[in-house]
This record gives sequence, structure tokens and C-alpha cells, in this order.
Amino acid sequence: MYLRSSRAVRLAAWAAPAALALPLAAACSQARSVSPPHASPHAVRPAAATCLGYNGLDRQNTAAEVKAGRFRGPGSPPVRVAKGTDVDWGLDPYRDRTWQLWLHSLEWLGGPLKAYRLTGDRAALAAAAGIARDWIADNERPGARFGDERREAIDQSAKFRLITLTCLRADYRAAWLDAAIARHASWLADPRHYSGPWNHGTDESLILLAAGCGIGRADLADTGYRRLVDAVLRPPGGARPAIDAEGANNEQSTHYSVYNRGRWRLAIDAMRGCGRRVPDELVRRHRLMDEFIAFQTTPAGDLLQIGESFASTVDRVGRPGSGPLKYVLTKGAEGRRPSARARVYGAGYVMGRSGWGGRGRPFARETAYTARFGPGRYAHGQNDHMALTFFAQGRDILVPSGHIGYSDKAWQARLRAPDAHNTLVVRDAPFRSSASTALTAHRFASGADFFRFSDTAYAGTTRTRSVLAASGPDVLVVLDEARSPAPRTVEQLWHLPAAFTASARPDGARAAAGGTGGTGGTAPVRAHFLRVPLPGTALRPRRSARAGWSRRRGPFATRPSYGSARTARTCGC
Repeated sequence: MYLRSSRAVRLAAWAAPAALALPLAAACSQARSVSPPHASPHAVRPAAATCLGYNGLDRQNTAAEVKAGRFRGPGSPPVRVAKGTDVDWGLDPYRDRTWQLWLHSLEWLGGPLKAYRLTGDRAALAAAAGIARDWIADNERPGARFGDERREAIDQSAKFRLITLTCLRADYRAAWLDAAIARHASWLADPRHYSGPWNHGTDESLILLAAGCGIGRADLADTGYRRLVDAVLRPPGGARPAIDAEGANNEQSTHYSVYNRGRWRLAIDAMRGCGRRVPDELVRRHRLMDEFIAFQTTPAGDLLQIGESFASTVDRVGRPGSGPLKYVLTKGAEGRRPSARARVYGAGYVMGRSGWGGRGRPFARETAYTARFGPGRYAHGQNDHMALTFFAQGRDILVPSGHIGYSDKAWQARLRAPDAHNTLVVRDAPFRSSASTALTAHRFASGADFFRFSDTAYAGTTRTRSVLAASGPDVLVVLDEARSPAPRTVEQLWHLPAAFTASARPDGARAAAGGTGGTGGTAPVRAHFLRVPLPGTALRPRRSARAGWSRRRGPFATRPSYGSARTARTCGC
């Protein structure tokens, strides 16, 4: 594929994480009679208490809205959920488990809690405390009231609810509140309910540490601290570290790399605030995450939608610091240039650019590519092994198909599948998402990078992909090979942004996108997909089809179909 120049929605509100099974919605019956409903608040904040924030729900739910009985979930209009502090916890106006999760998280009480801190509004504090106590009273036995999906939402929100209860305790003291915090924290401390070294487990451990310190339970705080350290330095069960020695996150998703960077910053702060030692190696690995994320940005400033990632931009990353993230955010004007032009991460990434700006080529006009390999799909990854992304001539050329959230299971499965990525698909052979893909060779050189992958993810078939990413001219040369003892149909799939229009041609396909014009706009671009048939390969006609998904990036896919022989070899450039 080569390119010739003739002269894509901000980060959505946090999606619900994947299922976390907590079979009890941590509440206790005795807490209801420990103290009167309106225990006197105290303005003195315990020195060890750490409020970990509210995932943005405090900004969406002001004190006035909460006092009026309204709740606004991420990406949805406000809903009247309460009369005074009596909430109807069974509401489900959007038939959306994510909405249910955030309602039961209580993190929307962050608005009135922050209002009390800023203005001394005692009515706001009383509203937050009353709603929290109403949740405890009404959800003592959720299994008797709700179906499986609602109970899952309640269980998943337990750790976020514990954050809110701990934040409430900083300004409001009552025996029933301490009992509820202890019950939630004790449940999270049970080894059966620890999710492991990924974002769920990080949140659980971080919250457990903060809550244990807040109520003076050193045993609970120690459990949270130990799990945090082990997740990075000694991950249990043979899992990959939450942050490995190269700074790579283990969740195979750009979105969750950014999310986890922020959560681990909070974890480091909580360790220090709780008087625990922060390992130097943890600090070093956390700092290296900035470069790992920087490689997953385009020269235009977009975050690539690798794995389960919503469309976003690098300027949405909190506290970019003075290193590589600041460098890509300012397009080289500030910060520290990444240490390499191209890198291999053992977690399963080959990522590179023609450069980082300078040497006669502006930052925004550099080429950039990524490719995936490594362990099988995990956490928020997708089945994207051998998949490529490509940025050139000031715009995205090859893109992943993005992420739609967790409520529509059919679309989630479709976007996770190999067909949604720029990879080689083998028809009529079972696909194994647990299969690993090996990087068998690579060489980075000025003007061109080469790398090769191989796997047996499709039963009875060996896939091999070799890639040459060149700049000046900007070209990707891709040699794909599939070997099988039985005849197989093999397809080489390419997904372009929705702005492109593609058409099949005798030698492959051509796609074009118009420019936006004006200062800083993109120029019109034409991308040429040239197929080179190799001996022993039976070629099928080229096809192009527009995807049916219009949310965020609506990808356009050109799908040349190659091969029905036992050995299929195709070269696309």
C-alpha cells in the first residue's frame, strides 16, 4: 500500500468494567440501628483517610441535582431517582447495566460532598449521608429483590461504593458508616473476591488500602498494599504484571493503559499517605508508562483504539508531566522526546514512526504504525494479532474498528473478532483467541522498519505476516502466507476511516478521502492497495464493503480475498 497526497469523538464517560463477581452487596443489618439517621457531621478529617475521587460522576451530579433527587449516569440524561433521600434502587430507565452500576456505586454523591468541602453546605452533606444510608438499608439482601443482571451491577459497584463511603467519612462520622466501610472492605479482602493484577484488582486493592487506613484497620490496609505491590512485581497465578519492566500495561487496550496510569498514580499516593513504602521499581515502571502510551498516539494527537478503547485524544490524559506524553501533546514543543523511534514491547506491540518531528519533517506529517503480537487475548484486548494501524500524510489510513461498550454483546463480539482488524483471516478453520503470536524477526533502520510474525491461531493452519514500513515515500508492504494441509480461503482485511471511499480495481483497490482545508486541516489523500499474486495462489475478486456501525469511528473496510489453495501467499503494498 502506498499513499499520495494531492496538494475522528472525545473520550466517552467511563464504561463499566467487565464483570466482577461479588455475590454479596456488602451491607449489614446491624448498621441500621447503630446511630440515629442524622448523626452529627464532623469537619475534622482523619490524617490517614484518602478520598480517591468519583470517576467524574461528581462533575455530572451537582449538589443541587442530588438534593432534587436526580441522578445523571455517564452519557445519559438525568433521571429522577429519589424523593428526599429515599432512592428507588430498582430503577433501570435505559435497560443498561452500566447505568445501574454507576447508580449503585454512590459515586454521584461526590457532587454534594465536594460542595460541602467548598461552601460548608450542610444540607448537601446530609443529603449524601442520607442516600448512602438508604442504600445500606434497601440493599441488605439484593438477591431477594433483583435478578441476576441487577445483582451483578450491585456487586461490580462495591469497590466504587467503598470509595464514596470512605470519602463521606472524612466529614461525617457515624458508627453505621464505619460498620458499612468495614463490611465492604472485609468482603474485598477475602481472597475469593480478588480479581487479580488488572484494573479491577488494582481498584479493589487501592480502595482496600485507603479504607483500611481511614477506619484504622491495619490488617485491611496491609492486604490492599500487598496486593498492589504483588500485581506489579510478583503477579499471582502466572499472570503478566499490571505494569511490566518496559512500562507496558497488561490489558491490551490503549484506553485501559491510560486509565491504569491514573489509578497507579493514585495507588502510589495512597501508599505514601498510609505510611507504606513505595518500591522504587514501581515508581520506575509507572514513569515508563508515559512512553508506552505515547507510542499509541498518532501524530495528529489521537489515541489509537487498540483493544477495547473509545475514541479519544492525548489532551484528555490527566497530568501529562514533562516527559514523552507532554512531548506528543505539544507536538514536540515541550517535554522529553521518546527514547527511541521504534520499539518492540514484550507485552505484544511493535510500534514506530518515521520520526518525532524535526530533520525537515514536521511532527504532524510523520508516519506512524503499530502491530500486535504476543500472548492470547486478555482482559480488554481484542483478537487483533498481526493487525496493523497506519498514519501517514497527516491522517489515519488503517484503523481498528473501535469499541461500542459492554451492553450490546453482539456488537462487542463482532468488534472483538479478527474480521474487525487489519489482519489475515482464515475461513473454515476454528479460531483460538488464547493462541499466542510470535515475533520471529525484526530490524529497525532509518527510512524502513521490518518485522515478521507467525502463529497457529487458526486450527491446522500456520499464518505468517511480514511487514516493511517505509517512509519517503510512505509505504507499507505486507507479505501474508497461510499454510494448511487442507484447502483454505484466506482474506486480507483492511479497515479505513469512514471519511474514505474505496473502489475495487483490477490490481487491488483505491481509496480516497477529501481534506478539511484551512489552517491545520488535512489535505486530500489517496491510498492505493496493490495486490501481488504469488505462485501457487488462487485469487478471488477484490471486495469492498461499508461497515454498518456509525457510532464514533464508522470504519470502511476493503476486503481483497485471496487463496483457496493449500498454500496461499499474498503480498499487499
